[in-house]
Amino acid sequence: MKKIRTVKDLKGEVYKILRQAIADGTLAPGARLKETELVETLDVSRTPIREALNQLSKDGFVEIIPRKGTFVKLWTLEEALEILLLREVLEGLAARLATPRLSEDEVDRLAGYLDDYEGGGLEYVEADRRFHQEIVQACGMKRLVELIQTLSLSFQVRTALTASFNSPERIRESIAEHRRIIEAIRTRDEDLVERVTRENFRRTRDFYARFEQQSPALGAVKREGEAR
Repeated sequence: MKKIRTVKDLKGEVYKILRQAIADGTLAPGARLKETELVETLDVSRTPIREALNQLSKDGFVEIIPRKGTFVKLWTLEEALEILLLREVLEGLAARLATPRLSEDEVDRLAGYLDDYEGGGLEYVEADRRFHQEIVQACGMKRLVELIQTLSLSFQVRTALTASFNSPERIRESIAEHRRIIEAIRTRDEDLVERVTRENFRRTRDFYARFEQQSPALGAVKREGEAR
């Protein structure tokens, strides 16, 4: 994390920096966030840091524990799967809403991301990110976009995708699922688009559940009942 230059909304800037650091793993799950260290690192006063931490707590990124401190949220596996379920439901809705709004050129671009991966020009994690991001942005509902973006930034979602996309078999399945989404959008069948989009996320969630049960991702989740 780097020092913050003078901006009008210091709290908002601190919030964005800390949220991104949590999302990309710079601040790992379970890490303690000390105000004094953040003051020095970001070169801002305690007030915007405290306000940003309170907002991060409300949004589920950190836990503020009385007499212990503030920690990056360490999720149980059950909570991580809940996040993935929420994304499944919300992105299914976003895809339904986006279906009549996407032009043929835009649908061709979605297909192009898969072609770029298969041609060796794009990593699959990036192809998947662009694919879903463009569909969500096309839904036309600002609040829904913001909700999905918040979920997408969670370390748990990124961990699940990393686990999935380290599996060649899961990548092959995912490509086929994305092709079905494209076909459904081309026919403008909103019910089918929502169903196959949710199926894509459900399969990712099921894969991650199996992966965690067999080989838990370090630092990503804790088991129900574990103490800090």
